[in-house]
Amino acid sequence: MIPTGCIPEACTSVGAAKYGRPIGLDEVIKVDLIVIGSVAVDPSTGARLGKGEGFAELEYGMLRYMGAIDDSTMVVTTVHDKQLVDDIPVEKLLIHDVPVDIICTPTQVILTNTAIPKPQGIYWEKLSPEKLGQIRILRELKRRIEKRQEQYFLVGHLRIYHQQLSEEEEEGEKIKIC
Repeated sequence: MIPTGCIPEACTSVGAAKYGRPIGLDEVIKVDLIVIGSVAVDPSTGARLGKGEGFAELEYGMLRYMGAIDDSTMVVTTVHDKQLVDDIPVEKLLIHDVPVDIICTPTQVILTNTAIPKPQGIYWEKLSPEKLGQIRILRELKRRIEKRQEQYFLVGHLRIYHQQLSEEEEEGEKIKIC
């Protein structure tokens, strides 16, 4: 439990590391609200642009897999008023883009009533092998789903197979691209 006087600190990246704890894919949690970063956001549609790395979308997809969130989980972004735009074309959004329900600026709180569908999980075919190689927990999630479904997913239009190496060769995992 976070002491009442420490809540502002806990809302920072340093505070999250201090007061939070890592969770695994098997952890049973319920997330009531997600705060997601945005470079620009359209208040009339809830469409948002991130930094283009896709990490927020991957985190969202992993939480969907865990059952921690669903379509009703509110997604909030905080931006400056100058980051509000009216020209993000909804038809150009990708299936994994996460829309926002609420926008908080220094001067207002906007309910978007977004009609944009929220992602249902990880879209493996949209994920590059390089990105998969960067994120260990994502590789673990993929391995679990493939084992459960007894099939391999295409990643970036390539089949990715995992190989566990002996500790003498390397600590961790190696990805083979076939």
